[in-house]
Amino acid sequence: MADNGGHEDAPPNGDHHPPAIVANGDDQEPAANGDAQAEAAANGGDQAAAANDQAAAEHDQAVAAIGVDLDAAANGGEHEEANRDLPNVAGIRAPRELRRVEVDALHQVLLRMPAAEVARCSGVCRRLRDLIATDAFRRGHQGHRSRHPMPLFFYHLGHWAFPDRVRVHLRAVAVADRETHPVIRFSHADADLRSADPRVFTIEGSCDGILLLSYHTRLYACNPSTRRWRRLPPLHDDHVIVGFYGHGAIDEREYRVLYHTARPGCRYWVFSLSFFPDQPPRDIGRPADLEAVRAVLAEGISPSYEMPPVAIAHRLHWRAQAASLNVLVFDTVAESFGWIPPPNQQEGNQMIPVEGDQLLEINGRLAMTLVSQTTVDVWVLQEGEAWEHHYQISLPVDLLNVFGGYDDEGFVSAAVFAVSQERNVLAQCPAMMLQCDTEGNVLMFYSLAGHLTVLSRYMLQESLLAHAFLPMRQEDAIDGDPPFFQGP
Repeated sequence: MADNGGHEDAPPNGDHHPPAIVANGDDQEPAANGDAQAEAAANGGDQAAAANDQAAAEHDQAVAAIGVDLDAAANGGEHEEANRDLPNVAGIRAPRELRRVEVDALHQVLLRMPAAEVARCSGVCRRLRDLIATDAFRRGHQGHRSRHPMPLFFYHLGHWAFPDRVRVHLRAVAVADRETHPVIRFSHADADLRSADPRVFTIEGSCDGILLLSYHTRLYACNPSTRRWRRLPPLHDDHVIVGFYGHGAIDEREYRVLYHTARPGCRYWVFSLSFFPDQPPRDIGRPADLEAVRAVLAEGISPSYEMPPVAIAHRLHWRAQAASLNVLVFDTVAESFGWIPPPNQQEGNQMIPVEGDQLLEINGRLAMTLVSQTTVDVWVLQEGEAWEHHYQISLPVDLLNVFGGYDDEGFVSAAVFAVSQERNVLAQCPAMMLQCDTEGNVLMFYSLAGHLTVLSRYMLQESLLAHAFLPMRQEDAIDGDPPFFQGP
């Protein structure tokens, strides 16, 4: 049901077609439990097998019923319509196909659907709307989608019918499904935006489905899945945002922005979205136990749009800053900085520190990648701050050459972004983005003829949770606000 917008194209060279897409087992309701099958077989297994068959049948029936009713009742609804407030369907009775399906089966199917399609389902009938509207379902949906974060990328979308408007899409890659979903559709008649680079607005942070965005001098927070947003107050004129994170348990989480003032002698501030406007930004200085860390902080952490930090538990992590090769760490509870030495690798007769290309999270642990001409090596931080080489991904060298992924000296010029859940990488070439597995096999090509595609290095975890600090809708926009949800 994903809206791919014609974005996934076959490569121009017929010899390089990707293999057939296979479904991801984590995203499917299992037809039978392997352990239960083994025990059932040992004991005759007829009753267990029958129960498994019934569960599988109920799941298939729920999928079929929802699919039929989406087509019939939502008319293939567009993403812009999908994320409006839950419609008034109080007088619409569930179609016959849905009335036959158990609530648990519907619940499990809906949990696995993208947020836009869940919102479409809410317009089918009262039964689905009431199920989707519960806090329990929305928390469960966020929990499931948070295990499958999606890399975000920009691209321009030109069209002869809109010659005077700049149209940019922000899309998310569902890595397991090998398809993309629209997140933000930006359309604006702004002569200053005439540029080949599609990054006409800036992603400053992403946390729990909330995006922190800047456009010109304005700062916004928005949830693309619910289409709720808010204008935020101007921070210091010379501010640099370096982190956006959640503080506390998910049910009562506070969302905060970490930023610093001008170089040199930067000072660090924390601003709470959740308690704005009652709580002004707090000056926390340059809190660190080590003088060497304070010296790095004084020079300023790189902007988050250039180097997004990775959140693990209650800590933010940045790649090496300034002259140091250490991983910089911010404890969001203690509000203090420290660092972690990087992994080492053999070079000749000595071990040298790794200057990593990307930080990411793997099974709740910090990981680091190093991109070479033919491979991507991945290290994972173990207990006691010891790094372990975890695995290696081969790059599709021939296809990177075809699509301009190497510079004149043979070094990788493509932006390579590792995705931990599937052990895949996205390789961003000038006219094509490739999704590859650990063996260097290209699983999918993402392109839009004649338009530049740019990876953002941010991930989105979809969320249908409502937040009191995001009260505004598109109709609340005033002159100068960004049209984040407008345009085809």
